Order: sequence, then structure tokens, then C-alpha cells
Amino acid sequence: MRQLPVASSIAVTSVLGTKLAVRYGTKLVVVTGLLFLVGFFAWGTTFSAGTSYLEIAILMVVGGTGTGFTSAPATEAIMGVVPKAKAGVGSAVNDASRLVGATLGVAVIGSVYNSLFSNRLTASLPAAVPAPAAHAAHSSIGAALEVAHRTALAGHTALGAQVHDAASSAFLSGWSGGCLVAAGVSAAGAIMAALLLPAQPLGTEPQLVQVAAQPVSAD
Repeated sequence: MRQLPVASSIAVTSVLGTKLAVRYGTKLVVVTGLLFLVGFFAWGTTFSAGTSYLEIAILMVVGGTGTGFTSAPATEAIMGVVPKAKAGVGSAVNDASRLVGATLGVAVIGSVYNSLFSNRLTASLPAAVPAPAAHAAHSSIGAALEVAHRTALAGHTALGAQVHDAASSAFLSGWSGGCLVAAGVSAAGAIMAALLLPAQPLGTEPQLVQVAAQPVSAD
């Protein structure tokens, strides 16, 4: 339920984006969408543990708008230059490139996040935390918070609170670093779209060549 803002904004702007692309050009809409994504990720770097849900919901609308403005018009631009006879191939290449990009993005941004999270957690975890618990905390933010919870339940309330704060700080450090990388990639994409993307999709449907009929001899 809390993710409805991003889902709803993507649904609305995907339809709106294609209509705007017809009226104002694909390049303008796609570049605008990518700039929305730059703002989305840049804004995300300012988050803290005390950020309200309202601010997060507004950010989700910004990110959903950027995604909707980028995805549908970009797909239309790709398919618009593919002959109808090759539509299946064009769609497959479009889907494959999107999946490769998504997988690469998760791998790169996830690696940046994990590295920053692990380094910050190592530096900020109290020395009193047992080595097995500290090792478990490094596996994920969920595991780190579980260690904090179990430590508090064991009667070490103050130590549990310190582990919780260290986990939150490490998570936000990794989150901010990942957002900065994504913002940089989105900005590079906006520049490339502005320079290389045609203002309108270019039709490449091959023209039929008419051959004049030659008279056939009765012989």
C-alpha cells in the first residue's frame, strides 16, 4: 500500500508520456523523464532515519514520473524505426537490452551499497558486540536490525540501541552512495538522449518498388 504512489504515477505518466511525445517530440519527453530521475536519486541522498513517509511518497511520485516519461516514449522511438516485418526482433532486442541494463544496474549499485554499508558498519559497531553477531549483522540491514533487537531482548538495552543506530547509519551511507551513482548514470543518459535521440521516431518501413509490367508476346 505504501508503494502505491510510485505504481500509480508510472501508470499515469506512461500513458501521458506517449501523448506528450506525439505533440512535443520524443527527445523532449525522454530527456525530461531522465531529469526527473536525476532529481529523484539526488533527493534520495538527503534522506535520514527521521524522514517522513509524506516526503518519501512525494519522492516516489517524482521517480515514477521519470520512469513513465522515459520508458514508454523510448520504447516507441525504438519500435518506430523497426520495419513491421522485423517487429518481433525489435521487441526482443528492446526487452533484452532492458533486462541487461536492469541486471547491470542492480549489480553495480548493489555493489556500491554493500561496500559502503559494510565499511560503515565495521567502523561504527560497538566493540562489545560478539564476533558472531557482528558477522551476521554485515549480511544485510535486516540482519543488523535483528541483531540489535536480540541484543536488547537479552537485557543489553543500551548496546542494542547502539547497534540499531550503527545499522541505520550504515544503511543510509550505502543508500546515499547508490543514489549518487544512479543519479550520475541518469544524468549521462539525459545528455546522450539530448544529443542522439531523434526528436520524432523515424519510420524505416521499406518502400515498395513498382516494376512496370512488360507486354507478353503471343508467341
